[in-house]
Order: sequence, then structure tokens, then C-alpha cells
Amino acid sequence: MSSTITLPNILIERLVVGANEQELSISQYCQLLLENYFQEYDNQSISKPFDNQTLDSLKVTNLDPSLLVLIHTNNTPNVGALSGHINRLFPLKFGCRFLWSLLKKDGSGPTVSEFHKEMRSEIISTRAQLKKIDENCGRERGDRIHSSFPNNERYAINRFLNNYMVRLPRGSEKNPTGALFDFGLITIVKNKIQFTEIGRQFALLPNPIIDDNDGTKTTLSVEEQMLLVSHIKNNMGKEWKFIRHVLDGIHIGSNTPNSLLSRISRRYGEGTNANWSDSVIPHMRSGVLGRIQSLGFIDRKFTANKVEYILTLAALQIIDGD
Repeated sequence: MSSTITLPNILIERLVVGANEQELSISQYCQLLLENYFQEYDNQSISKPFDNQTLDSLKVTNLDPSLLVLIHTNNTPNVGALSGHINRLFPLKFGCRFLWSLLKKDGSGPTVSEFHKEMRSEIISTRAQLKKIDENCGRERGDRIHSSFPNNERYAINRFLNNYMVRLPRGSEKNPTGALFDFGLITIVKNKIQFTEIGRQFALLPNPIIDDNDGTKTTLSVEEQMLLVSHIKNNMGKEWKFIRHVLDGIHIGSNTPNSLLSRISRRYGEGTNANWSDSVIPHMRSGVLGRIQSLGFIDRKFTANKVEYILTLAALQIIDGD
């Protein structure tokens, strides 16, 4: 049963502003607000003073590799292109290192609730440290590391935990969701979060931000990028096809937001097998562009208020090699 609800104009305006800030449709934004309202919130006092040790404790030299002993298979890999919410990949690295820091002596991981609670207590100070790295290195807007981490607003933190980390299935859903799970880096075994083999390998690789505090480089090392690219290509078929569709489009001239949007609409829009709505396609475009930039496949060239996407040598090697 459905009914029409009349909302005050001032509330509608706030919903529109919030949806635009999150790059969501009005309905998606309302759903997000409702999920955050009903989601259990274990730690009401999440703000912490700035702590330089937040990331330092996650350096590979400060973690025990002997704990990485319980490695499992993710039997439910992502079956489609990843959500547009996932527009950066450094949070995956952070999530893997954070999970590693929570492993018990026998290698068993935390429950999802325990993982969320622990991360809530650290995420604000982590964002502050990343912001300081951005400022010290003069990273440009659109390339700032801290921007993919939440501020201290409740909905932003819940969104980060659910979209970038992991969330248990709800209602008729069969599998967990969240980027760590969708990428196959983790799985859930007897209600506990455990690494997969690819997740273990990814966690072990050195990272320029966490291990070197070097914000002048890319957020993922070349080795991390290569590992993820190989994994996506071999295990996440529809995500890889989407990436290739975008890379091929940029290669032949669809290298602006509008031209790329048109190309994606023709392949994935309404009436196609994917049948993405007109409101979803810009969101998916933004997400995949952020991901392929994290993988080292594109650079962005800004001229006045316009942007063009430029393929890197790594991307050209992928195109020429297939």
C-alpha cells in the first residue's frame, strides 16, 4: 500500500541539498537517512582528539603477520559493477589493515558489530591525520585523501562503514555487502570477519600513505594497484567490463563527463540488460572514474571549469594488450 506524503518546502530543500552533496537521487538519500536512523549506533561519543598514532599503529611493521593464519574463500564475489558509492580505493587498504589490527592470537576476526564499533572510535582521528597529510603535501581538491573518509556526522560514518567496509544482509538479502566484501578481500565465517587470500596479500603490501606518510604519491603503490587489477580482471568480470568500457571510451574520445555519460547510457541505460536509470548512471560514472584513477588508469586535466580524462601508460598497456 502506498500513500502520498506532503512535506514542508524547507524540508524538501534540505533533502535536495543533502542528496546533491552525496551525489544521490532524492529517493536514495531518503533511504540512506532511514537506514542510518534505524541502524544500531553502539558508540555515541565518537569524536576523539587528534591522534597521530591512529595510522601509525596500522603500519605493516607494527602488525603481526603470524596472525594471518585463518584464510577463507569468498564464495559470493560481486556479480555486477560496483556501486557508485565506491569512488576511492584507499579506504579498502585502511579497512584491511584495521581488520588485521583486530585479529586475535588464534587469527580469528571480530564480528561486524565489533568491527564497526572499533572503527567508529578511530575514524575521526584518522580523517584528521589524512587531512594533515593532504595539507602538508598540497594535494589538490578532488585528489585529497581525507575526502573519502567521513566527518563526525552520524549518517556519514554509517555510510562509510556500510558502503566501504561491510554490512550484514538485511531482509531478503542473501549476502553481506560493502566494498571489502564485494572485492572479495574478506568473508564472514561463523559471524566473524576473516581475510581471503587476496585480502591477506593486499594487507601485507606496503602502502605509501600508511607506511611512509607520503602524500606526494598515489594512495596505492604500483604493487597494490597491480594486485587489485589482476584480481578484478580474473574474479570480478562485470566490474572489469565496466572499467574497460570506460577506458575504451576515453581512448576513442569520450573523455569528458558528458560524452562519457552518453557512452555509458548507451551500454547500460534504460532498455539495456543492465537497465540503469537516468538518475543512477551519473552516480555510476563518478564511482568508476574514482576507482580507475585509484588504480592508476587515468589522470584529470582541468581547463577553466572543464575537465578531461587522460589515459595513463598503464591503461594504454591494458588496451593494447587485449
